[in-house]
Amino acid sequence: MKNIKQLILFALIGMLYFAPTASGEITQADDTRFSARIAISPYAQAVPNDSYTFIGVSHPSLDSALTQIGVVVEAIGMTTTTNNAAGRAAVFTVDAGETHRVFIVNQSNATINSSNASFTDSRTHLIPTIDSAQFGAVRVTSVSERPQLVAGSREVDVGGVKKFDNLAQLTIWGIVYIESGGAGFAMEFIGDMQDSTLGGNLSSGVGSNLGNSADSSSNSPLARPARGIN
Repeated sequence: MKNIKQLILFALIGMLYFAPTASGEITQADDTRFSARIAISPYAQAVPNDSYTFIGVSHPSLDSALTQIGVVVEAIGMTTTTNNAAGRAAVFTVDAGETHRVFIVNQSNATINSSNASFTDSRTHLIPTIDSAQFGAVRVTSVSERPQLVAGSREVDVGGVKKFDNLAQLTIWGIVYIESGGAGFAMEFIGDMQDSTLGGNLSSGVGSNLGNSADSSSNSPLARPARGIN
């Protein structure tokens, strides 16, 4: 009996010790190739005393969107102060109607840093780079519980309305800002709501393969399931 009690005690201690690790906290993006989960911008930079990259991620609360959508913003091809997958990424959840700010900026920037209260709120995220000229790209990945499902089946039914958490529900925008001139150039994101829909047409004969309940014996054209974003 004594041995059994000791085993139970050790088991409880072990559960408490490993609980933080098993909580599923996300620190980096999934290695995914699902187009509904990825948006990219081909160029970003952070140059000391010269420039930084700003990105805004907004949830415009479309009828087809879940009220919370998790995203990971990554600086690709750039050396960050913590130079691993977690150190190159900002992970956060965007609620309906919210906008989050992400700055990719050199670590010694005199204004944009963790000591400035203007950049420490829960909707502002810093990805600091080392103090040398850094050039790369940006990738945004959604955090989804249903990434493996086909396009017509990734929805969540909320009061009879289909809701999605893919990146076509968000608007992502940004700028490479040149500090000395007070100007910069806009970043284009391929994969957000301004560029992406499930789109296209298909026959009902193949609709069932995409999560559509249409009669598979018919070949009449119909819209792809969940076509469009609003």
